[in-house]
Amino acid sequence: MTEPSTEASFEPPVAENAHLIPRDTPIEAGMAAPRFVLPAIRTDGTQFDAHLADLVAEGPLLIVFYQDDGMPICTRELQVFAQEFPVLERAGVGIIAINSNGLGSHRKFQERDHFPFALISDFHGEAIRAFGLWDEEERKSRRGLVVVGKDGMVSYVQPHYNPGNVNGVVEVFQALGLV
Repeated sequence: MTEPSTEASFEPPVAENAHLIPRDTPIEAGMAAPRFVLPAIRTDGTQFDAHLADLVAEGPLLIVFYQDDGMPICTRELQVFAQEFPVLERAGVGIIAINSNGLGSHRKFQERDHFPFALISDFHGEAIRAFGLWDEEERKSRRGLVVVGKDGMVSYVQPHYNPGNVNGVVEVFQALGLV
């Protein structure tokens, strides 16, 4: 994995994500995941640059797309996966959560809730759009789930995740071969 950045930068250079192509519809299983480099906040509040290529090299990756830091339904969405984190971690599955909130908001959210995974800031929505999970009317991410395999290919997509639907979590576990 890439070493954490010690710089105080809040956004990656524009060129790093210039290759990302926005999609009008959600990405589908069997497609290559859009590779991104975005700033993120770990559980302990430290900042680092999250490289999708490095994250998937460690094993399958569950990407949780959520709308806003601190909102009750979004907090519940992340708490569901925080609760399942030990099981997923033992199975070699990584988790990251992403939205378009800034790093300061992510840091406060982590300080308050201590999620056991990084919160990624896609401030301009480039990666979210490339996954086809941008809500143009709301100008932010939709709630959705994407599993990316070690090969960088999308193996599962739930484009309209509802944190209150237990079957949604079961589907993710099935897609990961855990049930």
